[in-house]
Amino acid sequence: MGLVAILDTPEHIATYAVHPAHLEVHKMREELCDDTLAYDLEF
Repeated sequence: MGLVAILDTPEHIATYAVHPAHLEVHKMREELCDDTLAYDLEF
């Protein structure tokens, strides 16, 4: 499973973290995956 989120500003991370669509994917990931690997890249 993979997810890419492109956010315009660091402030958008807080909004993204509690967004209902993100929470649904987070719930699905917890049900399907044993481990998580996350990267934050700034360009």
